[in-house]
Amino acid sequence: MADALATTGSSLPPAFDPAPTVTIVLSTYNERDPLIKPAAPDLSLLATSKAEYVAIAGFRASAVWQAGFVLLCVVTGGVLWIMTTWWPQIYTYLARVRVRSLGVADIVLVRDSHGLMHECAVVHSEGGMVRTFEWKHQRYLYIQQSGSFERVPAMLLDSLESVTRSLQTGLASSVVADRTAFYGPNTMELKTPSLIRLLVEKVVHPFYLFQLISVALWLEEAYTTYALAILAMSISSIAYEVHSQVTNASQMQALVACAIQVQVKRDGGVQSVPASALVLGDFVLVQEQVVAADMVIVVGECMADESSLTGEAIPVSKQPSHDDPTKSVLECHKSSVLCAGSTVVRVKGDSVWAVVTRVGFSTTKGDLLRQILYPDDVPFQMVTDSYRYLLALSIVAGLTSLQRIYDAIQAHSTLGDLVISVFDLISTTIPAALPMILTVGVGFSLTRLQQARLCCIDAQKINVAGHINCFCFDKTGTLTSDHLDFEGVDMCDGSPLTTKPTSRDVEYALASCHGLSVDDQGVVAGYSLERDMFAATEYTLSATTNEVQSPNGGHVSLRYDRRYPFDAALQRSSVVVQASNEPHFRRIYVKGSPEAIADICTGIPSDFYARVHRYASEGLYCVALAMKKMDGYEPATSRATVESDVTFLGFLLFLNPIKAASRGVIETLERANIDVRIITGDNALTAMHVARELNMHLTTSMLYLDVSPSDGSIMYQLYPTSTTWLALGDLDTLLDLDFDLTITGAALDVVIASSLPPLLVSRLVQKAKIFARTKPHTKTWIVGRLMDAGLFVGMTGDGTNDCGALKAAHVGLALSDAEASIGMFLSSAAQIGLGVVRRRVEVRSAVVVAPFTSRGKAIEDVVALLREGRCALTTSLLSFKFMVMYPIIETAMVAYLNHMQASFSNNQYLFGDMFVVLGMSVLMLQTPPAANLTKARPPTSLFSPTIVWSVASQSVVFALYFSATLAVAQRQPWFCALPDVAAGRAHCYPYRPNESGDMTTHAFEVSIVWLLGHWHYVVLAIAFNLNDPFREPAWHNRAFVLYTAAVGAILLGLVLWPGTTASCSDIHEPSRVGNAMAVAWLDLTTPLPLSFCFEMAASCALALVTAVGVEMAVRITFAQS
Repeated sequence: MADALATTGSSLPPAFDPAPTVTIVLSTYNERDPLIKPAAPDLSLLATSKAEYVAIAGFRASAVWQAGFVLLCVVTGGVLWIMTTWWPQIYTYLARVRVRSLGVADIVLVRDSHGLMHECAVVHSEGGMVRTFEWKHQRYLYIQQSGSFERVPAMLLDSLESVTRSLQTGLASSVVADRTAFYGPNTMELKTPSLIRLLVEKVVHPFYLFQLISVALWLEEAYTTYALAILAMSISSIAYEVHSQVTNASQMQALVACAIQVQVKRDGGVQSVPASALVLGDFVLVQEQVVAADMVIVVGECMADESSLTGEAIPVSKQPSHDDPTKSVLECHKSSVLCAGSTVVRVKGDSVWAVVTRVGFSTTKGDLLRQILYPDDVPFQMVTDSYRYLLALSIVAGLTSLQRIYDAIQAHSTLGDLVISVFDLISTTIPAALPMILTVGVGFSLTRLQQARLCCIDAQKINVAGHINCFCFDKTGTLTSDHLDFEGVDMCDGSPLTTKPTSRDVEYALASCHGLSVDDQGVVAGYSLERDMFAATEYTLSATTNEVQSPNGGHVSLRYDRRYPFDAALQRSSVVVQASNEPHFRRIYVKGSPEAIADICTGIPSDFYARVHRYASEGLYCVALAMKKMDGYEPATSRATVESDVTFLGFLLFLNPIKAASRGVIETLERANIDVRIITGDNALTAMHVARELNMHLTTSMLYLDVSPSDGSIMYQLYPTSTTWLALGDLDTLLDLDFDLTITGAALDVVIASSLPPLLVSRLVQKAKIFARTKPHTKTWIVGRLMDAGLFVGMTGDGTNDCGALKAAHVGLALSDAEASIGMFLSSAAQIGLGVVRRRVEVRSAVVVAPFTSRGKAIEDVVALLREGRCALTTSLLSFKFMVMYPIIETAMVAYLNHMQASFSNNQYLFGDMFVVLGMSVLMLQTPPAANLTKARPPTSLFSPTIVWSVASQSVVFALYFSATLAVAQRQPWFCALPDVAAGRAHCYPYRPNESGDMTTHAFEVSIVWLLGHWHYVVLAIAFNLNDPFREPAWHNRAFVLYTAAVGAILLGLVLWPGTTASCSDIHEPSRVGNAMAVAWLDLTTPLPLSFCFEMAASCALALVTAVGVEMAVRITFAQS
C-alpha cells in the first residue's frame, strides 16, 4: 500500500507567529485551468505552505468495487468492516479504484507523520478545474503544473501599497463572493460525529471489543458476577467517553465561536456584517471587542490584550505599519498586527481601520487551536517498549493455549469448553487494564500540578519531564525580576550618574522614546523599564491626545508623529516627535542595545565599549540613547532612513535584581546533575555576572566568543583573566580547552552560516553554558541542537520572545499569570496494547505558547515540574511492572489448574481481579513526588536493566515460591491429587465437577494456588513500592498502605482462621485436626489442615522477605552501575 503513495515530504503544524514564512507562488491562469475565477485578479498570488502529510494517493469511487467490499463484509461476518474502522486504508483500497493522476481523483488517501492513513474527498468546482480537499482544517489545492496538491492557507499577500489604495472603497461584492467561495467563511467549525457513530467507534475499538467478547464468553460459562462487573465498567467507560467527547466538542466550539458584528467597508460604504462573513482584504473598523480575524492596522492606533495568545499580560500598542509599502501585509511587524482571539481594550482617536490578512483556521488563534487538536507526536520510548512486552505476553498466551489444547484433548473435553478455556487464558495473559492504569497515574500527577497552579495542555509531556537532564533559562523576567530599577543616565562626559537629566535632548528622549499608554484613570501601562525611565522625567501622558506634557504645568509638549516599536532583530526602537516650542523640525530619538545604536551613530566616545564592558560586568542593564533632528521629515520616510546618522546621547542604566528563589533553583538542579544553560537576549557580560551571582557551576575563567565589529569574524577572549581579543583559529582545539563557554548570537549566526562539520557545531553548543544577545529564532535553534545531541531539554521563559524555544524543547514552561481563552481543553489518549483509555483534562488557565504554564510566574515551579515528572515516570514504570507481573502470575495459576482439569470460580476471579489487583494498582499510583531532586534518574526504557531484572527476578521468586509450596503439599500424607480424586483413586473430598463435566473448582490445588497467587500480588505491591529517590515513602500514601494491609490481613485470615472442625477421617491423618481455608463465599470449599495452613503462612512471609530483598538488591546493583 505504502509504495503506491506519492511521497511529498512531511511537515509539522506551524509555530505561533503572526507572520510566518510562506512560499508565494504565482499561479498561471488560463481558460483551460482557471484555479480561481479571473474576476478576482488580486488572488492570483496564492500563499502556499508545505503539506502536513507525508504521502498521498488518488482514487475514484466505483459502484462495482463498493459492492464487492459489501459482499466481503458479509462473507467475513463483519470482521472486515471492523478492521476498516481500525485501518481506514483497507476500505479505500478495497472499495475504490486507484488512479495514476491526482488531477482526476475523487478521493485522496493521505498518510500523516505518525503513519496513520486518512481518506479525504476531493471537491470539484468551476467546471471541474478547481480541485481541493480539506484535512486538519487546512485546504489543499491541486496545482496542474506540479501535478500535486499544495496547502493553501487563507492568507492575503497583497502589498501595503495596494491595500492602502483600496481603503476608500473597500472590496466589491463580487470579490467577496469569490473569496468566500474559495476560502470558506471566517469560522473555526469543529465537526462532531453523531452520537450513533461515536458509540459504534467505541464498541468496535480493540479494547472494548476484546472486553465485550470476554464478557460474552464469561456469561456463557456462568462467570456471571465478574462478567457483569466488567460489562458495567465497559458501558460506563464508553458512556463517559462519548459524553465527554460530545461535551468537550461543544465547549470547544463555543470557545472558538466569534458571534459578533463588525463594521466593514464594501462597495464604497460601511456595512455591518457577522464576523463569519469577513474575507481576506476586508477593511474593518476596529472597535473595543474581540478581534475576529488576523488584521493589519492601516489607519489609527489602539491597544490590544494578547495575553491569551502570548502570555504577555501587558496590553500592547498597535499602530500602522511603517515597513516598505511594497512588502506583503503578511510581512508587517507584529506591532501592526491584530491577532484573532486578542481583545482590543482601547481605540485611540476617531476611527481605526485594519485590513483582514488571515481568516478561519489560518489565523493565529486557528493555528493554536490546531496545535491542540493535532499535537506533535512525543517520541516516548516507553510506548514502543510496552508493545514489545505485550508481544512477549502474547507469545506466552499462545504457548499456554497450546498446552491447554493438548490437555483438553487428553481429557476428552468438548470443543465449546476448550474454546472458552483457551480464551480465558488469552484474556488472562494480556492485561486489558494496563492502558487505564497508566493513564490514571498520569492523571494523578496532572491533578497535583493543577493544585500547584501549574497548568498543562499536553499530559504526555509530564512523563517526558522525568527524563530532563538539561534545562535552559531565559534571564530577564525568569532568573531575574521582571522589574528593572532605573539607576540613572551616563552622559559619557565625566559627570556622575543622574536620574534627573540635565540635557534637554536626554530629557525629551526619556519622556518620549517608549511604548507606554495611559487609561482614562491616568494609570500608565507598559514595560517596567520604560515606566521607570518615563517616571524620572515627571512628564505626563495624555489619554486623549497623542502627546506627552512637561511637568509642573510646563508649556512644552511632545507630539508623536510616528513610533517604531522595539524590533528583536534590530534590537532598537525609536520615535519621531515634534516639540511644541520647535514647530519647524522633528526630533528622532532611538534607544536600544549599545551594539545596535553604535552601528547607526555618526560617532561614539572612545571609551564607549569600555563603559559597556564595565557596566555589564557589574550586572547593570545598559541601554544606549541617541537622537537627530530632521528638517524634511515625511511620513513615508523609511525606518532605515529615520534610524540612521544619529548622535549618541548616553547610556540608560538599569538594575535587574535576581529573584530570591533563582539561586536555590539553580543549585537544586545542578546538585541533581541537571545541566543548566542561560539563553538570553541581554549582554554577554551581564549574563555572566548573573550566572556568577546564581552560583552556577562555571570554570573560573570562561571562553567568550563574539564577532569582530570590523570584519564580522569570530574572535575570543579568556574572560575575566584577559581582556585581549584573539582571532579564532582552530575551533576544535579551542573546544578541547578545559573552560566553559559563553557565545553571542552574532557568533552563532556566523557558525550557522559556515560550513563547519555538524559534529563540531554540536560540540560548540554542548560546551556553551551561556548564550547571549540571542534572537528568538536563535533560541529555538539552540534548543534544537541540544536535543539533537541526545539531551532531554527543558526550557523556561516568559513566553514572549522565547515561545519558539518553549515549544521546541521536550518540556517548555511559560512563566505567565495570563488567563487563556484557548487551550482550555486537552484530550489525551494513552494507546498501549489492546486498548485506549481517554482522559479529558480541563486546563482552565493555560497559555498555549508552552505545554506547561506557571500561573504564579514562580521559577520554583521548574523544580516542582521536574519532581512531578520523575514521580509520574517512576509511577508509570512500577505500575507497568505490576501489571506485567499480574498476568504472569495469573497465567501460571490458570495454566497449572487447567492442566489439572480445574479452574477458579467467578467469585475467585472477581475478588482477585477487582478487590486485590485493581484496588492496589490504582491506589499505589497516588504516592506524591519526593521532596528533593537527586542525582539518580528514572530509567529511560522499559527494557532498562533495572526493569528487566526486576521483572525477571520477581518471576523467579514467584516460580520458586509457587512450586516449592505445591511440592510440600503434594508430599503430605493427607494430600490427594485432583486427577486421583476425579478418577476415584482417592477419596479425600468429594469430586464435584462443573456443569460442563470436565473441570472443577473444588480441589486442594485450587485452594492452595489461589492463596499463593493472590498473596504474591500483595508481595509485589509492597516490593515495587519500596522507597525510591523519586517518590515519597509509601507510608505517605495512606490509602494504599491501609488498603494493602487490609488485603493482606484478609488473605492471612483466610489461611489461619479456623474453619470447620468436621471429621478428617478422609484425610490420611491418624488423628483429627482443625481445618482452615473453608470459605463458601469464595468457593474455597475444600478445607486444608490447619497445620499446613500455618506452613503456608510461613511460606508467604518468606516470599515477602525474599521479594523485598531481591528488589532492593536489583535497585542497589543498578544504581551503582
